[in-house]
Amino acid sequence: MKATRQHYEYIADNLAPLVSSPIVIEQIADDLEKLNDRFNRKKFLARAIANWEQQNLPPIIDDEIPY
Repeated sequence: MKATRQHYEYIADNLAPLVSSPIVIEQIADDLEKLNDRFNRKKFLARAIANWEQQNLPPIIDDEIPY
């Protein structure tokens, strides 16, 4: 079975947010790139890391008290 764009999108959207860090996403991209020479690494990383950050970074809290 060949992986399709939909498979890569699923990985970026649903699996990437579950890994421990963006470094693991880079390693996943390394493996996917070996499987498909047309794999768009830049696009995959942008989507996967954005999804990871959305799920894993704490919200920014502005504690500044206005005078």
